[in-house]
Amino acid sequence: MPTLQVDSLAFKFEPSVSAGIYDHWKHYTTVWNAPPGGQKAVDVVAVDGVPPQGTVWLIEAKDFRVITNPPKPSNIAGLAPFVADKASHTLAGLADASNNAVVLGEKQLATDALASASRRIVLHLEPHTGAHTALFPAGFAASVLQKLRQLVKAIDANPLVLNIANTPISGVPWTVS
Repeated sequence: MPTLQVDSLAFKFEPSVSAGIYDHWKHYTTVWNAPPGGQKAVDVVAVDGVPPQGTVWLIEAKDFRVITNPPKPSNIAGLAPFVADKASHTLAGLADASNNAVVLGEKQLATDALASASRRIVLHLEPHTGAHTALFPAGFAASVLQKLRQLVKAIDANPLVLNIANTPISGVPWTVS
């Protein structure tokens, strides 16, 4: 099972999944996000199954369990638009990587992602473990999901907001620890 480390979260994928940390790709860091580009990127691109029947998963991970510094406003109030922008920028970046990436693995994963029949967006959101605050009010994840549905319906009519506790019952091809 491939495992990817995104900050403090370990994503363990089923054997049928090809996955990569997209914002670490050479094509993303040297071409797509090179100045003056400033293109945003999701953390993980994963393809489950064989295209064209496969599913591409665009995964953004945020871990707010321990807060050492105040989070950026885009990470709290603007979280849903931020994830929506990252998803659309990533799809454009995958199209470019599919045609122009020099790293063969990146080019293949981008090609497979674009050829997949289904596109899914997942925000993996580990909530703050303390009492609810102005930054993290009760129902925060639900309100992010509602706004995300409105923003990404052209890409994924049913995006997911998951955490470690609900990932196993969500039907996605990975676990998180």
